Amino acid sequence: MKNFLLPALFVILLGACSPHPGAGIWKAEGESTRGIKSITVAYEGKAIFSSSKPVAATWHCFWNGAGKQTANLDCTPSTNPDAEERFTFTVREDGTAELRQQDKVIGRFVRTEGNPSIR
Repeated sequence: MKNFLLPALFVILLGACSPHPGAGIWKAEGESTRGIKSITVAYEGKAIFSSSKPVAATWHCFWNGAGKQTANLDCTPSTNPDAEERFTFTVREDGTAELRQQDKVIGRFVRTEGNPSIR
């Protein structure tokens, strides 16, 4: 029994440490309603993107997994660090992703190469 429990525990712990499918560098596919060209979702729970509409701002976010394919992003714009807005980032079956706010799609994205680290 002991020989079974140790490998089973290892597999469970290893599975819990796998990265969220949303982690990565994502490039906008077409025009987004906020003028977002790309979004970086880092492994350590941070995300960042820039918008040009309605005003130019850099958005600094903390994210948490809301499901297997979805992450909630709690973001503050550089133009008003006291304001916080929530977005949802969902990786779809076809490998593309959608950024939503209040269930409205504001942009579609495709994954690009690169290390999604935020400094």
